[in-house]
Amino acid sequence: MSKVFDDIRRQMNPDNLINSCSGEGCNVDMTDLPSDRIVIHVENEFECRGRRYEKRCDRLLFFINTEKKLVAVPIELKSGKAGESDVVEKLENSLKFAEEVASETGTRTTEFCPVLFHGRGIKWNSPKGLKQLIVQFRGKKSQVLIGKCGEKKNLAQKLSSYDYL
Repeated sequence: MSKVFDDIRRQMNPDNLINSCSGEGCNVDMTDLPSDRIVIHVENEFECRGRRYEKRCDRLLFFINTEKKLVAVPIELKSGKAGESDVVEKLENSLKFAEEVASETGTRTTEFCPVLFHGRGIKWNSPKGLKQLIVQFRGKKSQVLIGKCGEKKNLAQKLSSYDYL
């Protein structure tokens, strides 16, 4: 599977390949994630690509799960309160970017899992509505996994609870 990771690395500015999903005042615990993984600082990568005015998430994690599938995890980080519509737009754009990157690896099946980590909750557009973040991707609606900044194993717990690990 190192060829897949080599293909991903080749597409990125090396300065934007980082070791952690944490940032923006939000700690993401990467305990229990596969050690073979790639983390991309998406904001900086978009800047390098001249896509500075396009909304995007903060991090993009790639790893190979136990079923030998490539998993792409766009991660939006909000140390404070997250605005629903802003988060949805950033994650939808980042899912498209993740799909572009994954398609260049020749991998046939990629799982996509958008995630939001917040520090102080979510500002919902409809206070009485269903409290879920939904993104449109590949003509389907997908639920965004939501976790809290700073909790132990926060990323692995979210991913394993939906069978992405």
